[in-house]
Amino acid sequence: MLVPESAFEQAELGYGQLVAVTRPPGAERTQYLVRAVELAQAQGLAVVWTTCRADAPAYWPWHSILAGLGGDAAALDAEPEVCAQKVLDVLQRTPALILIDDVDVAGEEAFQLTQLVAGSVHQLPVVIVVTSTGTTALSATVRLVHRAHTVLAEGRITEARDLLDQAARDGDPEAALGLPGMWVNKYRGRADRALAIARLREALTAEPAEPLRTRLITRLAAEHAYDRRETESVLQALEQARNTGDQLTLAEALSLAHHALWSPEHTAFRLALADELISVASAAGLDLLALSGLCRRTMDLFCLGDPHAERSQVELARRASGYPALLFFHSAMDVMRTIRAGRFAEAEQKSLACLRLGLEAGDVDAETFHSTHLFAIRWLQGRGGELVDLAEQVTHSPTLPDLEFSFEAALALLALEAGQRDRARSALHRLTINGLTAVPLSSTWITCMFCVVHVAAALGEAEIAREAYRLLEPFAPLPVVPATAIVCFGSTELLLGIAATTFGDSALATEHLERAVTTNIRLGNLPMTAYARATLAQATGGERGRALFDVAIDDANAIGMTARATMWAQARDGLSGLILIRKENVWWVVSHHGREIRVEDLVGMRYLARLVADPGVEISALELVGGQDSGNQPVLDPVARAAYLTRIRDLRAQLDDNPTPRAEAELEALLSHLERETGMGGRGRNFAGPAERARTAVRKAIRRAIDTIAATDQPTADALRATVTTGYRCSYQPH
Repeated sequence: MLVPESAFEQAELGYGQLVAVTRPPGAERTQYLVRAVELAQAQGLAVVWTTCRADAPAYWPWHSILAGLGGDAAALDAEPEVCAQKVLDVLQRTPALILIDDVDVAGEEAFQLTQLVAGSVHQLPVVIVVTSTGTTALSATVRLVHRAHTVLAEGRITEARDLLDQAARDGDPEAALGLPGMWVNKYRGRADRALAIARLREALTAEPAEPLRTRLITRLAAEHAYDRRETESVLQALEQARNTGDQLTLAEALSLAHHALWSPEHTAFRLALADELISVASAAGLDLLALSGLCRRTMDLFCLGDPHAERSQVELARRASGYPALLFFHSAMDVMRTIRAGRFAEAEQKSLACLRLGLEAGDVDAETFHSTHLFAIRWLQGRGGELVDLAEQVTHSPTLPDLEFSFEAALALLALEAGQRDRARSALHRLTINGLTAVPLSSTWITCMFCVVHVAAALGEAEIAREAYRLLEPFAPLPVVPATAIVCFGSTELLLGIAATTFGDSALATEHLERAVTTNIRLGNLPMTAYARATLAQATGGERGRALFDVAIDDANAIGMTARATMWAQARDGLSGLILIRKENVWWVVSHHGREIRVEDLVGMRYLARLVADPGVEISALELVGGQDSGNQPVLDPVARAAYLTRIRDLRAQLDDNPTPRAEAELEALLSHLERETGMGGRGRNFAGPAERARTAVRKAIRRAIDTIAATDQPTADALRATVTTGYRCSYQPH
C-alpha cells in the first residue's frame, strides 16, 4: 500500500503528509491510486485528482485543486509566496486527498508553488500524493526523504521516521539510511530492526551510485558494529567515506562510527570523532549533524570527567534551542548535573520535564532515561527499595536494546535495598551465569558494573567481586557515567575499593577508596563524595573511621540523604564495639565493629533489638513479650491440702489398729502426690505464671537468634552471648 490508512486518520487531526510515487505510469500505479481514493473517501476526506500538462498555464494544476476544494482558482495571479498562502488558506478548510499526476511536466511556477506548499503539509489536514518518474528537479524536491530530513531538523523524530518508512516502501534507496547519520539501533523491536537491515542490504543490491553506496555501506557497518561489538568494519567504512570526498558522507560516517563505539574503552577516541564531526559538518553547512557532534562531544567530556564538560553543555543549550531532539539530551544531562549537586527534588522535577520533551520529540529512550534518573535519585536517598517493581518492569521493556543489561543489574541492587535478598541474588546470578566477561561492553556497561559490585559485596560473592575488579581496573581513571551522560555515580575507584573489600584485600581497598573520595570531590559530586567517605570510614575503622563518618553524615544531612545518614550514624557507633541492630524492611541488620550482617525476622531478634537499644538497662522478660503478671497460682489450694492431710492422719490411725494392703496402698499414693506438689521447706508448689513463661520464652528465642547470627558472623554471636543476660529481667551489658 503506497498510502497507509493511518495517513488519512492523521490528516483529519491536522497532521498531513506528502507522498511521492516514483513508479512508472501504468495499471499498477493507477490501481494503487484508486485504492488510496477509496480509503480517503471511506474516511470522509474530499478527493481532488488532477494531472499536469506541459501546455498548461502558470501554477497549473493548483487552479484545478483550488476549484475542486471550493476555492477561487483565479486567485493564483501573484508571486509564488503570495499564491502559496492563498493555497494554504484553502487547504486548511477541509480534510482532503490531493493526487497530482505527472508532476515531472509541471512548469517552473508550479515547481515553486508545490515546493512552498510541501513545506507546510505537516500542518494541514491533507494528504498530497505526487506521481513522477523521478527525473525532474521538482520530483527531487518533493521526495519524502527530503521532507523527512526537514521534519527531523525540526525535532519531530516520529514523523520523520514515518516519512522515511513510506519512502522506503516506495523503493527510494536513500530512505534505507533511516535518520541520516544520527543514531544507530533506534529500531528496538526485533522485527522492525530486521526490516531496517534488510532494506539496507536491498538498497545495496541495486548497486547505487556513489556517494549513496558508501553511505549505505557505512550505515550497515555501524549497525553490525553495535550488535557484535566489532570496531574494524565501521572504521573501514569511515575511511571509505573519507575517500569519497563528499562532506555529507563523511559527516554521516563520523556520527555513525561515534554511536557504534559507545562503550567505555572507546571514550577518548569518540571525543576525537565528535570534534572532527563538528568541523566537517559545520564547514558543509550541515547544521543538524554539527549540533549532533556538539551533543556527542559534551557527553564524551562528562564520560571522561573533563572539567570543560559543563562549558560544552552550556554551548549546546544555546545552539540547540530550535532542535527539540537535541534539547532532550541536553535536558537529560542537566538532570545528571542537578543530582550530582545533591538537589534531589529539583532533579526529579527536571526529569519529568525531560521525559515530556523526549516523548514530544519521539525519542525511543525517553522513558528509560526517566527511569534511570529516578533510580539514581532514590538509591542515593537510601530509598531505592521503593522502585524495585518499576525496575522489574523496565527490565522487560521492548524499547531496551538487546545488549542492555544495566536494568537487570539495577533490579538486583534495588531488590537488595528492599531487603529482598533472594530476589537480588537471583537477578545477580542471571546476569553472571556465564561470567561477567559475557556481559557485553555497551554504552551502560560501567553503570551495570556499579550495581554488580554493590550486590556482590552485600551477598558475599567474592569471586564475582574479583572478576568485576579485573574488568574495571582499566577504567579506574573514569567516572561511572554511561555514554549518554544521564547519571554519574562518582569515581570508578569506589567500585574497585568495594570489590577489593569483598575479596578480602583491605589494604588495596583502602587505597582505592582514598582515591575515590578525592576524585569525587574534583568531580563536584556531593552525594557520591559522602558515600565514598562513608565507605572508606567503614573499611578504615577506629577513630579515623569515626571521624570520616562524622563528615559523611554531616554532608549527607545537608543535601537530604537523611536515610543514609542514619545508617552511617549507626555504623559509626558500631565502630566503638557496641552492637547495633536496626530493621530494614523484612530484615534485621546487625552492626558490630564495622561489619554488618542481615538476619531474618525472628522473634528473638526483636528482643535483642530492644535490649541493645538501651545498653545497661534491665527490662523484664514479661515486658519484652508484651504480657502482664497475674501472680502465682498454687497447684493445690489450702482446702484441698487440708483434706489430703486429714485423710493421711486417718489412714495412719487405721493402720495402727487394723493394717490392710488396701489402706497401705492409699496412704502411699497420697504421700507421693503430696510430695510432688510440695516445694522446698514444705511450701506448696505454684503453676508457672506469665512471668515464668515469659522468662522461658525470651531465653529460648534469644538463644535461637544468636545461633542464627553465629552461622554468618561468629564473633558477633560470641559478643552477644557474653553481653546479653536473660532471666526474669534481661539486659545488654556491653562493658
